[in-house]
Amino acid sequence: MSTYGIAVIGTGYIGGEHIRAIAAHEQARLQVICSTERSRDTALSLMQAHGAARVTTSYADVLADPQVDVVYLCTPNSAHRDQAAAALQAGKHVFVEKPLAVTVPGCRHIVEVACASQRQVMVGHGARFSRIFVAIHKLVQDGTLGDACYVEGDYVHDLGPFLDLPGHDWWMDVDNEGQLPIIGGACHPLDLMRWIAGEIVEVSAYGARRNIPQAPWYDTIISSVKFASGAVGKCLVSCGAKAPYAMNLSYYGTKGSVLNDKLFIDGIPHVEQFMALPIDIPPEDHTCAEELEHFLHCLDTGETPLIDATDGARSVAVCCAVAESIESGQPVAVQLEF
Repeated sequence: MSTYGIAVIGTGYIGGEHIRAIAAHEQARLQVICSTERSRDTALSLMQAHGAARVTTSYADVLADPQVDVVYLCTPNSAHRDQAAAALQAGKHVFVEKPLAVTVPGCRHIVEVACASQRQVMVGHGARFSRIFVAIHKLVQDGTLGDACYVEGDYVHDLGPFLDLPGHDWWMDVDNEGQLPIIGGACHPLDLMRWIAGEIVEVSAYGARRNIPQAPWYDTIISSVKFASGAVGKCLVSCGAKAPYAMNLSYYGTKGSVLNDKLFIDGIPHVEQFMALPIDIPPEDHTCAEELEHFLHCLDTGETPLIDATDGARSVAVCCAVAESIESGQPVAVQLEF
């Protein structure tokens, strides 16, 4: 097993979570923490707490460092396109916090550069590593639940209290960042739905502004989806409703169904109700350690990461189709060619 020098770009909440995971892994060396000038003090505190070799505010400095093998991008979504491409061209492997980019052309650019560079890209759709969703995926893949009839995913996260916090100003930049509740929120359940039930090929969506009037985006979105298999589904996102954080997934199949941790399998004598799966569901499950373990394994073996650039691009394409459908009032086909 090799040891990898890792640079983390961005010192926000998720950047800090990744830094903690990297510092604790025996194959990882926290080489650089890169921040903005505004966040330099935060970067220095993280360096002292987790043993990074150094701090910088220059991304070019990171890319020129021969001790850096892997770049972790924990930056505003609109920065991913150019930062990922530059890192790949500099010979670094790249981990991109979801989403891969904010537009389909941006994703296509990263995919093309990744192929030319022969370096690995992994997108941080961490929900794929949550125990409950891993279990549901297995039940579908081994045929226990049969073919999908209907699949739904929900993402409920009240963003109102976070909007005025330092470092969140980019959330409101709809011109560059797009519709944050879609590209940064809906991407969670839509990616899970793709992973578990197959490609989404068409969407029809509505958006509403109900509880965060100062935001330039829809705080509540409902989208009907059509899968390549012929199954149908629904995705709900609310970043304004006053409700506890929740990410839910339901799969209704031809042999059985699962609603989060509730399982029903057809044909078991005397069983007519859902059974409880013995899996704890944390209120908010950050799986940074599991993502890191998987990515380093792929770097060691040459295997393709669970969410590579092409896979991450397709989840962005579904999100972009949702945004387009809201504005057009029409169903929109998902661009899947990358």
